[in-house]
Amino acid sequence: MIPLLAWSEPMKEKLKDLLFDKGKRTAFDLIAGTILCDLIALPAGLIAERFFKFRYLPFCLGIISGMTVAVFMVIHMYSVLEKAVLCDKKQAKHKTKLGAFIRMLVMVGVMIAAALLPDFLSLVGVVIGILALKIAALSQPLIDKFVSKFVKKEE
Repeated sequence: MIPLLAWSEPMKEKLKDLLFDKGKRTAFDLIAGTILCDLIALPAGLIAERFFKFRYLPFCLGIISGMTVAVFMVIHMYSVLEKAVLCDKKQAKHKTKLGAFIRMLVMVGVMIAAALLPDFLSLVGVVIGILALKIAALSQPLIDKFVSKFVKKEE
């Protein structure tokens, strides 16, 4: 029981750091919203399979791949913006453009892989997995309101 207590103190500090830093908290909200949307899409696909003919396993793998890309995009965007804030205007513009290009390249690469390997990855699933990030971004204020109920304001 003592190792559990020793392990939980650093975790509490990391969680506190995550939830009280507004940028990290927004990234956390986006990741949580993306995962939640994709977890809702998985059983929705199972229900849709009853009405439309498609293979469910490639669809699930596509959603998981798209979700992975979306989470990567959030983490990458956060780290690029965090670094760009510390640079001058010209370097910041270059860093953000390069970061956007890298994220787009990863997203298009996974979509091309899904298009070339339809027996393993569903392109529709990949697109749904990635678009969950857009839904999470639109619902981020609601997610933040929910998370803020569990966080005491420290000023």
